[in-house]
Amino acid sequence: MDFHINEVKSEENEVNSDEGHSVINTTSPFSTNMVFNTSEDLKNWAQNVARSLGYVIVTRRSKPNLVVLMCDRGGIYTSKNSSRKNIFSKKINCPFNLAAKYSKANDFWTLRVICDEHNHEPAERVESHAYARRLSDEETRLVEELTKKNVKPMDILLALKEQNKNNVSSLQTVYNARQKFLRSLKEKDASQTMVCDIDAHTYDECLRNNRVDPPIEKLFRQSCLKKENVLGNFEPLRHGSCSCLCSYINQFPNMFERYITEVQDVKSDGNCGFRAIAVCLGFNEDAWPTIRSDLMDELNTHKEEYDEIFGRECRLQLHDSLNFFRTDIDATFEYWMTLPDMGILIASRYNVVLHCLSVGDSLTYLPLWSTPPTWHERVAVAIGLVNGNHYVKLTLQAGYPMPPIVPQWTHYRYECASSWVTPYITQLDMYNQCYHSHCNFEKITKDT
Repeated sequence: MDFHINEVKSEENEVNSDEGHSVINTTSPFSTNMVFNTSEDLKNWAQNVARSLGYVIVTRRSKPNLVVLMCDRGGIYTSKNSSRKNIFSKKINCPFNLAAKYSKANDFWTLRVICDEHNHEPAERVESHAYARRLSDEETRLVEELTKKNVKPMDILLALKEQNKNNVSSLQTVYNARQKFLRSLKEKDASQTMVCDIDAHTYDECLRNNRVDPPIEKLFRQSCLKKENVLGNFEPLRHGSCSCLCSYINQFPNMFERYITEVQDVKSDGNCGFRAIAVCLGFNEDAWPTIRSDLMDELNTHKEEYDEIFGRECRLQLHDSLNFFRTDIDATFEYWMTLPDMGILIASRYNVVLHCLSVGDSLTYLPLWSTPPTWHERVAVAIGLVNGNHYVKLTLQAGYPMPPIVPQWTHYRYECASSWVTPYITQLDMYNQCYHSHCNFEKITKDT
């Protein structure tokens, strides 16, 4: 094959310079005479082969005519903070390397094996690797399309696995993709709402003086035709508009109607989720900065565990989303509270059972790390998502049906936390019965 010899030798030298590893020999099915139309096709093929062996490979270096692939445990972790010791890292300088070369004359890609050995055992569960759980562009589009149709996350996950038998994505992967997509929709709605709020007289005055950009002009004219509808769908109800219980009760599943005794609204400033949690915990809603700070501390305290649950990139994004403490302006959408990720943090940080009710997915969050207290000392709190983007505090009457527990609790909890669920089995069964009864009723209604 027509490789640049110096580039390949450079990669081989880097690999062969690693000494002191007890290298485990593996058979290498990566040697192939296949040719690939694109580098993406080649990488997908190589990654599927690697997964079948219990390994995950990632891109080490990428150039227009050369792509070098490596094991995700390759390289050496370098800490930026020299004072920290005994930091766990999955990087153990694994020598596995592949090189993909593009032939301009033939317009295809070929693959060469530089080193087919690993210095670690294959993973028993390849889905434990965050990289392996990533969605392709095509899979991301499928998640977005199904989200638009209000398909539940579990059903989306099943659709992904049906489409691609090699897909090892988790339910958290689907939640993350949905949340990213919904955030983009909220940003779009926010732009429309902002333009619609421009006073028509002021807009015309700006237009006459050539002070309105053409894109804004187009957006304004389109949006103002739907101003009432846009604002009605986007902005949460304000305090004093009417009774909160009457205003919001229809925005929760019917099974909870008899159990919701109070709905307490909070200020709509982009911090409403953290305000609602503050009220749930017995603080004034203005203690929302404390909630943000506590959740950042939770992320940092259990950094390795949350890297495993969310993936490192998502954990860092969560940290950035929580890092907003200004009181002179409203928090923009990238700083809003998001579920299920922040719900997991809240339950674990404050050692509470947290319920979130909505017309979409209602879920329960249990602490991940702690031994549960005695029954009478347990604290259960509830919030509700209304109007698609506003959180309120809920008070539930005893004996309410309990929404399903987020799957992350089952997979990642400490052993000492396993008995958190025990007293709630009856309430969880009650929810399942109500939910399936409702689904059957809807099916009968549609059929008739």
